[in-house]
Amino acid sequence: MNSLLNHVQVIYSLDTSALIAAFHERYPIENFGSLWCRIEELIRNGRLKMSQIVYEEAMRDTEIKEWCDQNQLKPDFQVAIDESVQEKVSEVLSEFPRLVDNRTGKSGADPWVIALALTFENCIVITEENPTHSGNRPKIPDACAHFNLQCIKIVDLIKRENWTF
Repeated sequence: MNSLLNHVQVIYSLDTSALIAAFHERYPIENFGSLWCRIEELIRNGRLKMSQIVYEEAMRDTEIKEWCDQNQLKPDFQVAIDESVQEKVSEVLSEFPRLVDNRTGKSGADPWVIALALTFENCIVITEENPTHSGNRPKIPDACAHFNLQCIKIVDLIKRENWTF
């Protein structure tokens, strides 16, 4: 039997900060076009996703919105909010209420990144944030560790997918 048929594909839940950092700072599309073709392929294959709330946050960036629109990525990229994701958001916020802080303008989308990952069996979170190891200032990697979710950066995605350029 072909082992590839038994292999469960990894799904990635992408944080806005990782997308913006990659798009504008680390891997600009004009210099890393082939990387962005691979990312589009992951999206089209249903392996790279953003919760609707996270997607809407990312689309505030005009250039990223233009890229998504030109490549018609929204149907495969954005995951609509459903009851299971909402339940997971509640679970994340009950453990990490300070993951969102309206007083500091901290992203309200962060719990949705984690919640989406919790709804898939084999999901890895992608963020450029580093853990704080602080209950007062938690970041996505802190919550991921609590929920036993793997949390990686874009460069780690490139390595995991064994992409070479």
